[in-house]
Formats: sequence, structure tokens, C-alpha cells
Amino acid sequence: MGVTLIARFFGAPRVARRALSLGALIVTAVALVACDDANNLLQAASSENTARNFSVYALSGTSSALPAAYQFTSERLARPQLLTNGGVNFDVAFDLTSDNKVTLLPVRTVVPLPPAGVSSVGLLKSTTSFSALERAPDRGYAIDSTLVIGIGETVVLQLPGSGCFSGEPYYAKLVVDSIIVAQRRIVVGSLVNRNCGFRALTVGIPKN
Repeated sequence: MGVTLIARFFGAPRVARRALSLGALIVTAVALVACDDANNLLQAASSENTARNFSVYALSGTSSALPAAYQFTSERLARPQLLTNGGVNFDVAFDLTSDNKVTLLPVRTVVPLPPAGVSSVGLLKSTTSFSALERAPDRGYAIDSTLVIGIGETVVLQLPGSGCFSGEPYYAKLVVDSIIVAQRRIVVGSLVNRNCGFRALTVGIPKN
């Protein structure tokens, strides 16, 4: 059988052989482009990374009218709640410990029985300062676990279920700038990369 196939190939018309060669060149070119991309992401970023500062209040001991959470995927403040469509309006809630440190509470630690569509959130404390941290790690995140941090400490977030077609997460970073204890208010700096799978955490249109 193998001899017959070889004979058929070399006996094929010249046009067919040219088509096969062209196809091989195309496959090779695509492979080279994919290998050249650090994340194997062939679609350019469309959303600009912007550094933001916001104030959020401790979940405990504050009025229900005050925001105590943040939805990084939409960059909106919220008071945690279940929505009428069965979803939630936040990714991470904030609280204060007895010694006035900040507790980060991923959504699944706040909602006892989260709807099936509520995604997990990964948190990773970084030893790099907020301004110097340029790229999110691709592993090491604690999933759906609370994390206590102090002023000046940086945390990287992995946000799956962000609406990306192939399931890639968004990545973000935050830092606690200050705590106004009398108001139970926390001032936070953040930056979110809302491009599917991109891990760059610098201001501007990311390249990776």
C-alpha cells in the first residue's frame, strides 16, 4: 500500500504538487507567528490599562449604602449583593481586621452558596511594589481564599470567567494606599488588564 501511495504522490499533476507546497508554507508561517508571541495570543489588545484609585469601606461595621467591594472586570464599586439574574455584582469584597489590616474576600467566600455562574478569584501577594510590578505571574494563586494585607502591600488577581471566548482570565493588581480607621475606609490603587489572557500590568495598550 505504501508503494502505491508514493507512486500516486510523485505522479500527481504539477498543479496539485504546487498546492501542497503552498499549503505547507502557510502552515509553517502560522506556526512561526504563534511561536513568536509570548502568550500564543494572536489577537492584538483592544482595551487600555489604566491605573485607578478608589475608596471602599469595610464590609463590617459600615452602612449598607456604602461600597464595600469592587468588580475588577468592569472596574465598578459595589455593595455585595445577589442580582435578580442570579449573578453577583463584585469580584472581591474588603473588610478590616481588629488590628486594622485589610482582608480581601473573593466572591465565593462572601456568598455562602454562590450561583453556578459565579467564577472563582485567585489572589497572590507579591513582594514587588505596585509600580514596579509589570507582569502577572501565570501560577501560584490561592483560589477562593481570603488574604490579609497591610498598607503598601501588592496583590495580583487572576479573574477567570471574564467573558473571554476561550476561557482565558483577566489579570489585575492592587495596593492598599491608606486606611482611614475612624471611617473604616480603605484607599486602594488598582490596574486591570481587560484583554483576554494578557498579563502585562503597565499603563497603556498591553503587548502581552
